Amino acid sequence: MDPTPTITALAPAPSTAKATSKPASFIENYVGELAAAAAILLEALGEFRDRGLTPRTKMAAGDLIAQLYRLRAFLVPTWDFDAIARAHGIAALRAADVSPATAEAAVDEVLTILGKLIHDNLN
Repeated sequence: MDPTPTITALAPAPSTAKATSKPASFIENYVGELAAAAAILLEALGEFRDRGLTPRTKMAAGDLIAQLYRLRAFLVPTWDFDAIARAHGIAALRAADVSPATAEAAVDEVLTILGKLIHDNLN
C-alpha cells in the first residue's frame, strides 16, 4: 500500500497580495499546498460515490490533515493560519483547474475538519 496521494504536487499558489507588497513566502505557499489537500477530499468523494473509499485515499487525506495540524500549531502564534490556508489553498486548487466554488468549498471543508480535530484535542 502506497500512502502517498495520487494527486501531483500543485504549483505554488500565487500571492493574493498587491504587487507593491512582498510576494508570498515559502511558508505561505506550503500552507496553501497542504490546504489544497482538499483535492484529496474531492478524490475521496468520487471514490465513495463510485466504489467506496480506498484505504490509500483515506490514509493520504489523514496524513495531510495531520501535517496541517502540526503546521498550524507552529504558526498560529504569529500568523493568521486560517486566512493563509484559505487564500493559498484556493489559489493552488484554481491553478489545478478546479472551479472557484468547488475550490472554496473544498478548502472550507479541510479547515472545518482541522477545526474539529483541534477542538477534540483541546477537550
